[in-house]
Amino acid sequence: MTLLTVLSLHVPHDRRDDIVNHYLAADILRVSGAVSAKLCVDPNDPGAVVVIAEWPDPSAYEAWQAAPERDEFSRRILAIAGNDVTATTDALHLVAST
Repeated sequence: MTLLTVLSLHVPHDRRDDIVNHYLAADILRVSGAVSAKLCVDPNDPGAVVVIAEWPDPSAYEAWQAAPERDEFSRRILAIAGNDVTATTDALHLVAST
């Protein structure tokens, strides 16, 4: 069953662009192995960064969670944000799509 994940990060306002640039430079959305992934920012909250990813199944997402590349990427995000990151993840089973 297809899995959608929504990663919501909140970082210092003045670090958001640096976080976005790191996502782009590291090409992490492609490297993750997700079927598709979207990097989003909230125009009303300059500290918000959201990643919405589609995974073919929960095991693909679990593999990404265990990947050394993910750990290294996450450590770099923390460093860029001065260790001031709040993160939440929601995992949803996709039941319909157009």
